[in-house]
Amino acid sequence: MNNGDENAPTIETPQSQIEPYLMETFHEQHMLFEEGYVRLHATAQLECDEWGVRVHLEPENDREPFTVSGAWEILSLWKNRLGAAYVNRVVSIP
Repeated sequence: MNNGDENAPTIETPQSQIEPYLMETFHEQHMLFEEGYVRLHATAQLECDEWGVRVHLEPENDREPFTVSGAWEILSLWKNRLGAAYVNRVVSIP
């Protein structure tokens, strides 16, 4: 509760804390996508909303573009790697 003090801390959602970093680090970047034994290089385009993050990947090879996603509650984020709990998919900066 703020009680008028402009310097009082506010509660931020995970989205507001994470989204700027995700967009700056991963959006429109050359990425390595890994799922099980599948590994491919692709350009990533991120879309964030209230639900979570969608990563649209444009592979460098003959594969069709595809999208992977994860809700805010299950995202795993490292300095140069993004994944989601319960799935075996990761995108990272090579």
